[in-house]
Amino acid sequence: MFSKISLDQWRAFVSTVECGGFQQAGEHMYKSQSAISHSVNRMEMLLGQELFIIEGRKAVLTPLGKALLPQAKHLLGAAQKLEHLANQYQPGLFTEHAMAVDVLFPIELLQQGLHEFSSTFKDHRIRLYETALSGARELLEDGKVELGIASSLPSGYLQEFLLNVSLICVVAADHPLAAVEGELSLDDMKTHRQVVIRDSGTRSSQNSGWLGTSQRWTVSSLAAAKTFVERGLGFAWLPEHVIADELADGSLRRVPLQHQREREVPMYMGYAEEFKHSPEVRLMAQIIRELCQQHKDSAQRLVS
Repeated sequence: MFSKISLDQWRAFVSTVECGGFQQAGEHMYKSQSAISHSVNRMEMLLGQELFIIEGRKAVLTPLGKALLPQAKHLLGAAQKLEHLANQYQPGLFTEHAMAVDVLFPIELLQQGLHEFSSTFKDHRIRLYETALSGARELLEDGKVELGIASSLPSGYLQEFLLNVSLICVVAADHPLAAVEGELSLDDMKTHRQVVIRDSGTRSSQNSGWLGTSQRWTVSSLAAAKTFVERGLGFAWLPEHVIADELADGSLRRVPLQHQREREVPMYMGYAEEFKHSPEVRLMAQIIRELCQQHKDSAQRLVS
């Protein structure tokens, strides 16, 4: 039954969801509204159930449609990746490993992991997506990466906890907040600018951490957030492993908050079940797992 549904029909289905209706999907795919409607109707005939119900002028997913959507996105993403590999094919350079990693994950561990992976799969290309918040989850759902590392991954995927990343609220040494005596409440922070990192996902923008200030600046990278804070342009919760040197030399200072002075963000590693027997995915997962365990053991020895 499912083999009778073409990729174009799956694209029509997904586009109808993401664009909000048959007409919008047609404009997105450069097709007529009737062509999109026909594709979806054909799918429903093959499945024997409806994928959408019409509410007003909007097509709303049925329970079946909701259940199929994540895998449909994954199918289309995998097909796109396959076409890309075929188009880029060169003898000896066919294989590629794609992964999405949250910007909060320690870059040193990632660099070492990629180096160790490349010593085994010397001819593999690496496609690395640096993501924030829901970005890694979307790339996994869309089939554009085999493995993801982030604080939130799709349900139904094989995943495991790696480590916690400690975020510390900091400002530059010459920022007014650095000179405050006593503890501050979050209300005291409302008159100061906060620097936050934008969600790299496109389907459902997420926020993380306290966002109570109206002077918020939103940036696209961890490097930009750190630079803005170092220049005294605002405060931010930044990963302790990224600002350890600046805290040590005093160029950055901890903000003496009563609450949320530090926040722990868990990092998980995950991949689709279909990749559990892939040598590349298994090796990368093993390398990252072992490096994270070594990192946690080293941190524990320092504490004790």
